[in-house]
Formats: sequence, structure tokens, C-alpha cells
Amino acid sequence: MRGCEVSESTRRYDIDWLRVLAMVGIFLLHATHLFDEGTDWHLRNADQSTLVLVFRGIIDMWAVPLFFVLSGTGAWFALKRRSGGRFLVERVRRLLIPLYTVGAFIIVLPQIYFDAYTNGFRGGFWEAIGDSLSSFRFTLSWPGLTTLFTGHLWFLQMLFLVSVVVLPLLLFLRSERGQRLIRRVAGWCSHRGGIFLMIMPMAIVRIALLGVIRGQHTWAYFIFYVVLFLIGYMLAADERFTASTQRNGWVGLVLGIVSFVVQGFLILTQDYQMFYEPFSSLFVVYEIVLSIGIWGLIVFLMSLATKHWNRPSRALAYANEAVLPFFLFHQTVILSIGWFVIQWDLHLAWKLIIVTVFSFAGTMILYEALVRRFNVVRFFFGMRPKKR
Repeated sequence: MRGCEVSESTRRYDIDWLRVLAMVGIFLLHATHLFDEGTDWHLRNADQSTLVLVFRGIIDMWAVPLFFVLSGTGAWFALKRRSGGRFLVERVRRLLIPLYTVGAFIIVLPQIYFDAYTNGFRGGFWEAIGDSLSSFRFTLSWPGLTTLFTGHLWFLQMLFLVSVVVLPLLLFLRSERGQRLIRRVAGWCSHRGGIFLMIMPMAIVRIALLGVIRGQHTWAYFIFYVVLFLIGYMLAADERFTASTQRNGWVGLVLGIVSFVVQGFLILTQDYQMFYEPFSSLFVVYEIVLSIGIWGLIVFLMSLATKHWNRPSRALAYANEAVLPFFLFHQTVILSIGWFVIQWDLHLAWKLIIVTVFSFAGTMILYEALVRRFNVVRFFFGMRPKKR
């Protein structure tokens, strides 16, 4: 290993903090989804807010993309300690076992009912579940293994598929030839503003694919997530990437803010259908602007983390271990509490506060009471056994 590379024994606590931050972002994204003026969701409050939609838009720019970048970074450190085969086994344990045991067949079941009710279904709970399971089949029509309803747990399935598909490339990048390629890219990024070169592959993929393959969880987004994963993988391989993010953090924040403002201007002043016309000038401009904003905010957050958060603490150890079970529980808890709250005669702001506070508390109570202390349960939530 060259001197510019990360030490084998170094633990990146800043990455752990960013993972926790991304999880908080996803939680707020879903807790506020009941009250925005955006697209339909499993449940909707009668009154909705443009301000909440703006808040969600800011989080939506960075939260899920950051998760895929961090997953790529985690893969770099994971492959230091295990072979490709063991890496895949670990991915199955961490992602597929939680998804296709407690996830799809216990945690997500209430979401099926809420979703059916919102779409006009008025039958019983188990009738809705039966109708959903009866449509189960294997498919490759989108990046997934089955048509089984997985709610927010699509992320686990997508991340597993990304990990499997890119594994040969990950192993190549650990070879001497791969290391030379990473060092070359790190050299480009070490120049002033060079870290923003990462915007180019992101924008190219979005422009080339998103207008042609439409939808939220399509092969187009799969390729986009592959790009983010590979970027995160390379960022962990050479310290010059980290140094460049530190130098350009505030630039990234400015780019993120400007991008968000420009997106809002385009949405408010242009024909919305033009955003879906492949390769039109408006479509191309919008995707470039969005790519700049996504990466700008990620660079800003990573710069904060490397400068100020790269230190261990008990709070971090607890929160980092809780991320996966928290992710599994949180959306069902939000919808279960929201089911009652949206029917109350209260101002939207009070409903939002109640849903957010009680959903966070309820998710943590479920984790503490049902998961954290029991090794058998921990296994089904993708966690390592608790040492006695």
C-alpha cells in the first residue's frame, strides 16, 4: 500500500456518524411524507403543506444517495478483512435475511393494509394481506428478486443486488492495476475543486437512463446507485479524496443550495411534462443541476464529518448498532401512529410534531424491548451476536 492510502487499522468514525445522520434523514423524510404536497403515499393527511414539501425536498437530495455512497465505503473496509465469497455471505446475512424474514413477513404487513386502504380497499386486514401475497412471483422486470411488497425495505434488496453485481469490479480495484486507477482518479480530485469531478458520471447516467426508463425503483436508478456505490468505495481507498472533501465542503454547501433553488425555479416556471421528455434541453439541465446538488451536499456533510466527527463515543456505538433495526421498524411505526393522528382535529404542525416524536420513541422502544438484548432476534435483524 502507498502512503496516500488509508491505514489498515484506521476506523472511520466519521463514516459511522454519517450513517446515523443518513438514517435520521430517512426517518424525517418518511415522518413528513404524511403532510407534504408531493406524490401519493401509503397514508395522507387531509391538509398538506408546501413548506413540508420543501423540507422533504432538501433531505431527499442527499439522504438515500448518501446511504449508497457510505455502503460503498463500508464495502472497501469489509473486503480488507474477508474474501469475495465471505463478503457475499455477509451481505446475505445483513440484507436478505432481515428483508425476507421479519421484514417482508412481519414488519411490512401493516403497510400493505394502509396502502390498500388509501387506494379504496375497505376489507379486513388479513384479506388485504392475502390479496397482496397472492400476486407474489419471481421477476426481473425491475431491480428485485420478487414482486413481494417490501415497502421501504426496497433499499435492502437494491443494495444487495448492487453489491453482487459490482463485486468483480470491487475485487479488481483492490488489485495493483485497480489501485493505480484509483490513485490516478485521486490525483485528479486533489486539484482545486477536483472532488466535484464525481458529478460527471452521476449526471451522465441520469441523463442517459432516467428519461428512457421511468419509475422510482428501475434499472436506471439501479445503475445510478451502482455509480454512487463505486464512488464511495474509491473514496475510502485514498486519503486524497478525504482531503479534497475537507477543502471543498463549503463550496459543496453553496452548490447544494443553488441547485435546490434552481430546481424550484424550473419546477415552478416550466411545463412539468417537459421534465419527462428524454434528452430535451430542460430535462438535461434539470438532471445536471440535480446531480450537482446531490454531490455538493454529500461533499459538505462528509467534510463536516471528517473535520469534527471522527472520534468514538458511547452514543455513536449505540446509534451505529441500532441503524439497521431502526430502519426496519421506522416506516411501519410512522404509518401506525399516523393512521390515528391524521384523523384528529388538530393543526398540521401539531400532527407533524406528534407523529415525529412518538414514531421515533416507538421505534427505539421496539428496538430496545424486542431486538437489542436477544441474540436470536438480532440474527433476524442482520446484527452480530451480542457479546456476553
